[in-house]
Amino acid sequence: MSNDSYDIIKIQEWRDRLKFLCDIVFATAMTIMILNINIPDFGHITSASALTKFLINELNNMLGFFISFIVIAVYWLKHLEHFSCVKIVDQNFIWLQLPFLSFIMLIPFWNTYMDRFPDNIAIKVLLSFNMVLIGVFSFLSLNYASNPKHQLIHDDISKELISNTKLQILTEPLIAILAAGLVYLNPILWDISFILVPVLFMLRKKLVKIKYFKKN
Repeated sequence: MSNDSYDIIKIQEWRDRLKFLCDIVFATAMTIMILNINIPDFGHITSASALTKFLINELNNMLGFFISFIVIAVYWLKHLEHFSCVKIVDQNFIWLQLPFLSFIMLIPFWNTYMDRFPDNIAIKVLLSFNMVLIGVFSFLSLNYASNPKHQLIHDDISKELISNTKLQILTEPLIAILAAGLVYLNPILWDISFILVPVLFMLRKKLVKIKYFKKN
């Protein structure tokens, strides 16, 4: 086997293993989210009214779970689209993906603190900053891959498609910045702001003309 053939196999293997790592990170982050919802001590709940009261008290935790879960799910779906346009990866691209994945894993961490201290504004601001960093490294990864000098993108991916995708990557960071500002007016506005994440994700093809990447 020639050195060139070996290099091609190696960088394709890197892509496959990075994709597998990304799926594990997203799946783990989604799974950890459910651990923040408390299970009642049924020894102390002896009536339907007591159980109802417990569940009502847990609604705030459940709301935090669904918000964070949906945000992670949107990041995952977008990552699937972005990664599908990458035909090969190199070490620099991998290093840009690693902090992106690390900040994904930190979402359940911040969500746990929000569950314990729901009125703490600083925690929500830090989670917003965490989401900004996710967007930053997602943008840097695609920007690096789409640079003609690196040749990591499929040849038939248009520059217009890449440009539109980069704009869409900025959606969640901008929402996070908006939420970080609104939380000082009313903490509930922070939660409401993140409803925009799935809404804009569903409307993104109408707002910006972009097609799904079809590469494997």
